[in-house]
Amino acid sequence: MSTQPGWHPDPAPQQPGQPPQLRWWDGTRWTEHTAPAQQPAQQSAQQQDQQPAVEPTQPPAYGGSYGAAYGSPAYGGTPTHGTPAYGAPAGPATTPDGVPLAGWWQRVGAYVIDAVLLGVVSTLLTLPWWREVVDVYRDWFDDVVRAAEAGRESTVDAGSLQRQIAGPLAIITAISLAVSFLYQVGFLMWRQATPGKLALGLRVRLRERPGRMGFGTVALRWLAQFGVGIVNLVPLVGTLVGLYSILDLLWPLWDSKKQAIHDKVAKTNVVRTR
Repeated sequence: MSTQPGWHPDPAPQQPGQPPQLRWWDGTRWTEHTAPAQQPAQQSAQQQDQQPAVEPTQPPAYGGSYGAAYGSPAYGGTPTHGTPAYGAPAGPATTPDGVPLAGWWQRVGAYVIDAVLLGVVSTLLTLPWWREVVDVYRDWFDDVVRAAEAGRESTVDAGSLQRQIAGPLAIITAISLAVSFLYQVGFLMWRQATPGKLALGLRVRLRERPGRMGFGTVALRWLAQFGVGIVNLVPLVGTLVGLYSILDLLWPLWDSKKQAIHDKVAKTNVVRTR
């Protein structure tokens, strides 16, 4: 029987003069997240007589291989990670079980790293179709120059230009989305993080509980963040998708749960692991 994730008395050796600590057990191992142990309020003798005694149990061993997850019930409820004393300023935002959430700049940094990696791979795979697009624009530019020298208008209109590049751009978009899907969904299923997030010590998890996410959750998260790009080729709709992507990126700045729009759709959070 596995120990449920939660706060438990810190099994690490206590330093002299240090108050009792709690440490977060994520269901498989001890984490680095600690919090002060909450001191219970004093109760009257009558209340103590009315309440049954609770025999404390020993949590898993700490250190080395991070002890086995067996026989450790939750410690006196589930205190919130970093709960400040009365009158103290509020601590950093956390998940309901107390894991610190990633900051906005950390998320942007991870996004940039992933965008660079994806851009390189997608460009290499779509290079033949990019050459077709460049050739179409080169021919159009040459025609404009020749027409200007001859004192006439270009024979290539905007509609003809768009029709010539529509096919290559559709293929480029399809390949780029496929690469994005394999990259984002694959890494989130495997490591709960993309390379950009791994580099900055971030992980993606369900907001309400830790652990690996199912394929449906990860795929829905990708669809809400990147899948909308499939309509980028439609002129007006493509502009709206661009605005949506910017809004999605900025949303954690004012959201109390630090979720982007795609996090809200998939019920996920990006958390810090260090």
